[in-house]
Amino acid sequence: MKQQIAVYLRVSLEDVDKQTKKLKDESNSITSQRLLINRHLDQDSTLCDLPRIEFYDDGFSGTNFDRPGFMNMIEAAKKGEISCIVVKDLSRFGRDYLEVGDYLEHIFPFLGIRFKSVNDNYDSENHAGKTIGMDVAFKNLIYDYYSKDLSKKVKSAMGIKQREAKYVSCVPYGYKAHPAQKHQMVIDEKTAPVVRRIFLDVIAGKTCTQIAKELNTEGIPTPAQQKAVTRKNSTKKPQWTHRALLAMIENIKYTGTMVNHTRESRFIRDKKQRRVPKEEWYIRENAHDAIVTQDEYDRAQDAIRRRRKGFRTEHNKTDRVYYCAHCGGKLEKANGTVFACPSHRYHNGSECGRVRWKKAALEEVLLEALKRQIEIAQVEASAIKETAKSEDESLRCQLSLLKAQYDACGRERFIIYEQYREGKISAEKYLERKDELAQRQTSLKEGIEGCEARYEENSRKSISATEQHQSVSGMFGVSDEKLKEHLYDAVERIIVYDTESIEIVWKFNDIKKHAGVAK
Repeated sequence: MKQQIAVYLRVSLEDVDKQTKKLKDESNSITSQRLLINRHLDQDSTLCDLPRIEFYDDGFSGTNFDRPGFMNMIEAAKKGEISCIVVKDLSRFGRDYLEVGDYLEHIFPFLGIRFKSVNDNYDSENHAGKTIGMDVAFKNLIYDYYSKDLSKKVKSAMGIKQREAKYVSCVPYGYKAHPAQKHQMVIDEKTAPVVRRIFLDVIAGKTCTQIAKELNTEGIPTPAQQKAVTRKNSTKKPQWTHRALLAMIENIKYTGTMVNHTRESRFIRDKKQRRVPKEEWYIRENAHDAIVTQDEYDRAQDAIRRRRKGFRTEHNKTDRVYYCAHCGGKLEKANGTVFACPSHRYHNGSECGRVRWKKAALEEVLLEALKRQIEIAQVEASAIKETAKSEDESLRCQLSLLKAQYDACGRERFIIYEQYREGKISAEKYLERKDELAQRQTSLKEGIEGCEARYEENSRKSISATEQHQSVSGMFGVSDEKLKEHLYDAVERIIVYDTESIEIVWKFNDIKKHAGVAK
């Protein structure tokens, strides 16, 4: 393990005053935490000279450990890249009593990592083989209860705001937050005309697709662009679509009516929300300024209903793995027979218009590619299996040799002790030789442990290769009809460039394999 110190820093949204947008306690800022920890380390003679690596999470709650900085630190710890973790106090590390206790009493001792909390005066080196101590456990429990109590108070306060017809999460496109009155929204002069135009165009007979195309052509920013918000890891280009316009037209808030409590958390820290029955919604008319009248809203709903075709037929969704290479969006399946990118409807001269394939032709290409991948995977699995077998034999021989040398050192230590007792060698010679043998045994023990670890890793690879070989062998020689039944099981995604070229991303044992193929 590297002698390297991990400095962990965290600031939560709970630490920020929502009115002033400033930290309630400046000592909790990233800068203050960093200064405090570095000052403490500089004064510790055992740690001051060791290199330091910093991990931090800005704006993440301590009630769960799914934080990017924290996860990177734990990953580094598992790899043996750090030997000590230092935090300002336990609340910065986490606020879940059980999780924090598990890390301090089980995970870090198992990994051989020293843990220090500066303000709590806690050092795991002083608690080796013992529990973390009543005072630390009690503080940890207080942090946990504080977080849960705060969550309850926030939920209660949000419930009151919802009943008072205030917005509590986000402001719809066309509105903005009131500059003086909290949780009140007012009309946004820049975007409200766009909303009104959409309603009037629908009433005039235009389709949502036509309107979306006009907005994209004129370069009018989408709601996401207006708020400068993008989805994490999204490759899809922002654009107006008919679905986005339908959602906007169906939003009754544009008439001045506020609707809240449509979803709710079932319990504290619930990551998923449930739909609330309509009779339990909080609805209040004239809660804010309207962008469209109730009559205009009703006429727009009528226009949408007239254009909608009956009930949608549920199609097979296993083949929803096709994506456009130009806009990043999923391809639509028209009549269950043709895959095409819908984005060309919303732009003039879009390259997305070239993305159009018949489903039958696509699946023929995919079938041939899958058969080639099965052949390749079988050859690779066989090669890995043979290599692992050869390495197993080499490692077994090396391990036997190391163990024999280790045992020989033990026997020699006994022999020199007998020689010393019989007066054949001096005490100085005995101690010198004893230390040499002890060092030799320590070195051999490290070699044995390393060899055993490599042997276990090699065995896992061999087992994995054997399983993959068996899995692939089971598919080898299978009829095309059978392969077609599981055609999409091996596909992560298919990126379509035009009517001649696609890119297939496979998911064999979580190892992505790319194969460009042509029509």
